[in-house]
Amino acid sequence: MHARRVRPSGPETHAVRRPTRSVSAAPRRRTAGRAATRDQAFFAPDDIRRTIAAFASAILPGLGQLLNGRRRLAQWFGLPVLLLLAIGILVVATRSPARLFASVISPTVMGTLLTLNLVILGWRLASVAHAFFDRRYAGRLGRAGVAGLALVLAAVVAPHFVANAWGSAAQAAFAQVFQEDRSSGPGDVASAAAHGPGHDERLNILVVGIDKTPWRTATLTDTLMVVSIDPVGETVTIVSLPRDLVRVPLGDGNVFGPKVNSLMAYADRHPEEFPEGGMRTLENAIGTLLGIRIHYYAKIDFEGFVTLVDAVGGIDINVAKGFYDDMYDGLGINAQGVNGWGVEAGPNHFNGWEALAYARARKADGESDFTRAARQQEVLLALKNRIMADGSLLMNLPALLEAFGDLVKTDLPTDRLPDLAAIADEMAPDAIVKAVLKKPLINTGGIDPVYGSIQVPDYEAILAVAKTLFPPPGEMPQPWPTPVPTEAPAATAAPVIAPTVAP
Repeated sequence: MHARRVRPSGPETHAVRRPTRSVSAAPRRRTAGRAATRDQAFFAPDDIRRTIAAFASAILPGLGQLLNGRRRLAQWFGLPVLLLLAIGILVVATRSPARLFASVISPTVMGTLLTLNLVILGWRLASVAHAFFDRRYAGRLGRAGVAGLALVLAAVVAPHFVANAWGSAAQAAFAQVFQEDRSSGPGDVASAAAHGPGHDERLNILVVGIDKTPWRTATLTDTLMVVSIDPVGETVTIVSLPRDLVRVPLGDGNVFGPKVNSLMAYADRHPEEFPEGGMRTLENAIGTLLGIRIHYYAKIDFEGFVTLVDAVGGIDINVAKGFYDDMYDGLGINAQGVNGWGVEAGPNHFNGWEALAYARARKADGESDFTRAARQQEVLLALKNRIMADGSLLMNLPALLEAFGDLVKTDLPTDRLPDLAAIADEMAPDAIVKAVLKKPLINTGGIDPVYGSIQVPDYEAILAVAKTLFPPPGEMPQPWPTPVPTEAPAATAAPVIAPTVAP
């Protein structure tokens, strides 16, 4: 018989046995697997090598293929680009910046370059894509690879986008500057010269500055300057004419009685009398007065001049004689209604409005229309030197294009620009001859009751001097007035030294 153990009566007590759970390693393995999957999704094994190959092809098409061991494809992608690069280096090395710039702004050349820019972009993108997606990289593409490819593509596209923007801006700007419109209108040409001069003939351009200040109701040509370029002798003659000149011959046997600075506007308002338009009428008159043919014109208004000077960072002029004009209107410099502007002798740096004041002021003591014309020539040459300075043309290209496109007009054919730019860039300082028509070629006519202060030309004297200023191509123009030679000091006889007699 076995004894039974009896639980005592009373409140029931239960011993609670807590279940024990064994910790499995499976969840940890799943977590680690998910982390590894995430790492693999971000960094695929071949992402770095793909990106390096794509970047190499971005620098030079075919280089990425060479890194991938595809030598034949490397040659196929690389050789055309190397050939273009060699041609480009040769062209840049053999041409001055000014001539190169003048060559590429031709509509035909610029259109070709814009098309070539797109072709090169497509070629580079194809090389980059092929290097990145080469079949040797069989693994999955990670997010890092996608980001690397995006950066490389952005680096490839960006310079071509900028080049296309600049090229398109140049096309638009020079389509405005070198206008083809021959219709009549204020300052436009009704019929330009049928045939320009040959490449070995003197080329004459009438430079016209238009005064369109707000308080003037008429469009006046307050700056009249003839720039004559001899491509054979590589010389330039610049002749300024006073704006108050009256009784200018028109070339048809008639003369224009009022001031010459109002001729263009008058001809535009009276097309029945001047069917060729204002600008062509002005060209004929100035050409007849000087005994030459004016082939083309270049027109800029005052605001355009200011914008152009500011676009190149201002101009530098060594002022020979300081002055203060208390009657100058202070346009763009002083507060409204405040007159007066002056400049000190010596080196000066002018912004656009200051350069305009230097070219316009004429009522200071000792100053006149004639001294102002000489200062306008200084400003023109200073602007030319600034534009042609090393690097200035390219560094200020966007601003220059905007200023030229909006504010400068000319009928000069674009195919003449490379040769003219080369002459301007390579011309020696003493190859520029400047002259201002003044007394005795121009006589003061006093105060006319209708036109105010006037100047009367001596036709025969002007024609005689013009023959020396505009000689046949290859001959050096003679400055006017003719410089007076400086007399050499008289030779002093050497002192006679008496011989020394020995005692």
